[in-house]
Amino acid sequence: MRQKKTAQSILQWLFTKYLSLVDRTVKVRWYEENTYGDSQIFGFWHEDSFFMNIVLEKLSHKTTPVDVIVTADTRGNYIEHMIKKCGGSALRVPDGYRAFAALKQIVQDSYEKTHSIAVALDGPLGPRHEPKKLAFYLSDHAEEEFVGISISYSSCLRLTRRWDKYVIPLPFTKVTVAVKNYGIVKKNAIPSLPVDAQFVQGVRPLPEGV
Repeated sequence: MRQKKTAQSILQWLFTKYLSLVDRTVKVRWYEENTYGDSQIFGFWHEDSFFMNIVLEKLSHKTTPVDVIVTADTRGNYIEHMIKKCGGSALRVPDGYRAFAALKQIVQDSYEKTHSIAVALDGPLGPRHEPKKLAFYLSDHAEEEFVGISISYSSCLRLTRRWDKYVIPLPFTKVTVAVKNYGIVKKNAIPSLPVDAQFVQGVRPLPEGV
């Protein structure tokens, strides 16, 4: 047990150190069509989970505190650690039928506190790029705007054996982030959500350094 915890601590340290290196060296180009202030529902593709830590840290300075929905199993321990390092908080939700009670509580909390929620649209286990209804259910019932986030990379490692083809951006990469507000979205009227940031229509570039 002690060895397992030690190994977990080492991996968490490596992940956060590498995330810090990426944050210091990448050049990010932002494109946005969104007005911040009130709580919102942020949706992204699961493959972009690593870089989303950096994205959400930047967004947290513009909007209300962001809670990220994370799986309750061991995988979620590493994710939660990085989210906390980036100033966010994790909402741990079990996979499968056990998720119902946790999601019910999240919906209830969305009425009672001014927090934004971020969720991987095709998480936790895919299929890849097929959005589930959770984000849109939250948008519909809490009457909060859904904001889609698409990311593209000039250079990255892609774990092709994983179901999501998880992306690890390389240092000094150029990253494009497109943030688009779709308004309040009904769970039975899911919009078309581009995978590549360069194909998001209607967003405008922000000035350099923003």
